[in-house]
Amino acid sequence: MEQFFVLLKRSCITGFSGFILIFLLLSPAVYCQQHVIRGCVKDEITRQPVPNVNVRLYGTSTGSSTDKSGKFSVTVHKTPATIVFSCIGYEDSYYDIMSLSPATIEFFLRPKTYSLEGVEISDRKYSYLFKKKDYSVLDYELTGDQVLLMIFRSQLKKAELVLLNRLGDTLGIGYLPEQPPSCLYKDFLQNVHYISKNGAAYQCYFEKESGKMHFLYKTTMDSLMDHTEPFLFKMGERIYFLERQPNGFGAAIGYYSKEAGKQYISKCFNERKMKEYFDDQRFYSRWNDFSSGGGYDEYEARAHQLFFWSTIFPVVRTKDSQIAVFDFANDIINILDGDGELVRTIPITFHKDQGTPTAENPSPSLSVNGWHWGNQLYTDSYNLDVYTVFLKNGMTRLHEINMQTGELETGTVLPFPFPRKIEIYKGEACFLCKDTGDEQKWKLVKCMLNP
Repeated sequence: MEQFFVLLKRSCITGFSGFILIFLLLSPAVYCQQHVIRGCVKDEITRQPVPNVNVRLYGTSTGSSTDKSGKFSVTVHKTPATIVFSCIGYEDSYYDIMSLSPATIEFFLRPKTYSLEGVEISDRKYSYLFKKKDYSVLDYELTGDQVLLMIFRSQLKKAELVLLNRLGDTLGIGYLPEQPPSCLYKDFLQNVHYISKNGAAYQCYFEKESGKMHFLYKTTMDSLMDHTEPFLFKMGERIYFLERQPNGFGAAIGYYSKEAGKQYISKCFNERKMKEYFDDQRFYSRWNDFSSGGGYDEYEARAHQLFFWSTIFPVVRTKDSQIAVFDFANDIINILDGDGELVRTIPITFHKDQGTPTAENPSPSLSVNGWHWGNQLYTDSYNLDVYTVFLKNGMTRLHEINMQTGELETGTVLPFPFPRKIEIYKGEACFLCKDTGDEQKWKLVKCMLNP
């Protein structure tokens, strides 16, 4: 146990968790007598130039405006500096200039959106995070205010890691220690690991001073998962975990601490679901003895997958350092303190109102307008808001869950069908989608969610 915590401590100090703050402390300002920044302002959605944009250096009266081609120039004397863009019909935008360059810089403005009652608008408030053309995103991970992309370049034959800020600016590039690539994996301490197809795992660490990406602590994917997968989050000096029962109908929640070792604080068990499952299995096993009859087919298997999901008890950390256990089988959220004591119970119905199978109605009709619950929860890793998802014909709609009432807030429809790997940070959803111009390529998109 002592060795385990030494390993975690080393990861916290030297590993990728330090990576979150890399670019919050920026290099000293660069002073110069005079330097002209030249830029071009474009619409974030249409990519067309935007004329008559007011351009101003934040905190000063120095400014300019864009011409018919969206171009402008403004003089700065030092960096860092912040440029503010404002224009009728667009949201005000702030861009940080960290270094001076003679090249023309592209800036993008988001059109303002206006809600129409009864109309769902899906193509608003989004942008591509990496704007270069000849690439495809294989995987990504959010690491605080930075994004780590694993991409293919050079006609999709060369893979590398690219570190971006949330505006899409490239901060660093890392060349993979082992090819071909498989995926990225973020552990419960927010360390990001590169995984090769051969099963090797490397912890990724960006060194600010040299601007280089390092790959540390080579191990195997199996070993990495054995040491990190059961763990949920760190709260104070405790590391919380979830253990699922072998039969899939229960779970145990607990924590490790240096002083107390391994401690269990709560157990969840769904006796009713287990009885239903084995009753159904016995029923279908009898029918399988006949050449004609309704054996256990893909539809029943799908129904049991949904039943199973309602027994796995997702666990998240709340804003006030408590633990929320989603008990979909009993239609409640149990809020626990750090020692597992029940603080309050919140009733929920959103998972039933949208067409989830039940024992009484194993084949329900879809909800109004065809949306059905997608059996998934997401947590905003910055402010710990919790979201759930609804699906309809390949489209995805995200709703924040009110953790006081169990009700759903207004939803946001993501602007592209069949999004892959959704992550949420500071009220923005990031996800992968196919390039509209080339379906062999994948792009990383971020989309503002409704407050």
